[in-house]
Amino acid sequence: MSMRATKRAGEAPKIKTLRENEASFHFLVETIATPIFISRGERLHYVNHAAEVLTGYTRKELLSMNFWDLIPPDSRAPVGLASRCEVRILTKNHEQRWLEITVATIDFDGVPVKLFSAFDLTERKQAESQARLLAVTDPLTGLGNYRLLLNVLHAEMERSGRTGRPFAILLLDLDGLKKINDCYGHLAGSRALCRVGEVLRLFCRAIDTAARYGGDEFAVVLPETDAAAAGLVASRIRNRLATDSERPPLSASIGVAAYPQDGETIEALLETADRELYRMKSRGAEESSLSTAI
Repeated sequence: MSMRATKRAGEAPKIKTLRENEASFHFLVETIATPIFISRGERLHYVNHAAEVLTGYTRKELLSMNFWDLIPPDSRAPVGLASRCEVRILTKNHEQRWLEITVATIDFDGVPVKLFSAFDLTERKQAESQARLLAVTDPLTGLGNYRLLLNVLHAEMERSGRTGRPFAILLLDLDGLKKINDCYGHLAGSRALCRVGEVLRLFCRAIDTAARYGGDEFAVVLPETDAAAAGLVASRIRNRLATDSERPPLSASIGVAAYPQDGETIEALLETADRELYRMKSRGAEESSLSTAI
C-alpha cells in the first residue's frame, strides 16, 4: 500500500467522526428554538430555521447577507465590542426586534467561524416600555401624571438655563366637579375629567406636556412660551370648554406662571400659578353672584 493510501486510511476514522459531529450539530441547531447565525468572514455561512422565523428572510436570502445587514448602524458597535450584548435588528418586514446576542468563535467544517446565538427580548422590552409609560400616565385621562410633570419641569428649567429661553405653565382647576358628581353621578364626573383632557390635547403642541396631578387639577407645560402667549392659550382652553355641546356644561379656572420671572424653583412657580388660579376662581364666583343678584 502506498504512503498516500496509508495516510488516507488513517484519516478515514477522523473524517467519519468529524462528519458525524457535524451532522449532530446540524440536527441540534435545526431543532432548537434559538436563532443561530454562523458568519465566516464577511458573509453568513449558515443559519438555522429559527433565524429564518425571527428575521422573516429565507435561508437563501440570509446566506447572501452580512450579519451586520440586519442591524441598524447605530446599534452595531456593542456587538463588535462584547461577547454578549443587547441589540436591535430590523426584520424583512421592517419590524424592530430586540435581541440578546451571544458571540463565540467555534470550529465549523474545520474552519474557525463566529457563532451568533440570539434570544428575542422584544416582548420584555415592550413590557418594560409599557411599565415606564404607566408610571408617568394618569390612568383615567391618559395624560401625564404628577411624576411626569415634575420631570418635565426639571428638564425645562435646565433647558432654559442653557438657552435663556422662557417657558410657562398653566394650572387648571375644573369648576364644580363635586356638583357634577352629586347631580349627574360619578361616571359623569369621570367623563368631565376626560373631556378636559381631550381639550388639553387639542391645544397642546408636540413640545407641550399636559398632566393631571390632582383630583380635578391639571397642568400644561409650554416650552418656548412667555406669559402673554400662555395667557392666550389659557383663554382658548376656557372658551373651548365653555362652548362644548356635551352635557353637563364645563368651566375651568386657569392660573398662568412663566419661568423665571414668576418663580425660579418648581415650588415657587407652582405657587404663583396656583395663586393666579384661585384669584381667577374667586373672581368667577363673584361675577356669578353678581349675575344672580341682578
